[in-house]
Amino acid sequence: MFLFHIRVLASEDIQQIVAYYEEKLLYATDRFLENLYIELDVIKENPELFQRKYRHTRVRYIKGFPYGIHYILNEKIIEILAVLHTS
Repeated sequence: MFLFHIRVLASEDIQQIVAYYEEKLLYATDRFLENLYIELDVIKENPELFQRKYRHTRVRYIKGFPYGIHYILNEKIIEILAVLHTS
């Protein structure tokens, strides 16, 4: 079983994305968070499933949104580094 560690910068990324959607498209905020949690569950179930993009960093893209969850594996810990726009 893997444990999650979400870095402060990744948490701030998520907060900024939520603030953006709350300002622009209020209905999208709940959908974004729901899809984010789904993708985090997918990562937790099988973190090695997704390809490495940069050295040891893996990326799982959030369905329906232009963001990717960037993470690394440290033994049994999944460390979420950032949630970044794909552009």
